[in-house]
Amino acid sequence: MGVFDPILGQYTCRYSLTQVKTTNMGSLFKLTYDLTLKDPAQEKNLIDQLRLRNGNLEISLGHQDSAAATL
Repeated sequence: MGVFDPILGQYTCRYSLTQVKTTNMGSLFKLTYDLTLKDPAQEKNLIDQLRLRNGNLEISLGHQDSAAATL
């Protein structure tokens, strides 16, 4: 079980770790997750809980367009 699994399980329908990268000369890890929120209105609460667990290091959240692209 990963350090963020309990929080992600609480706020998401599904999540998966898609990338792990070392930063700061190998002293930090950058983790990238693909996830779907249970309730988009709880986005700030999710970020706040992650920051508490993450020692207040950088966290960013991006949105993917789920609609099919049309020309």
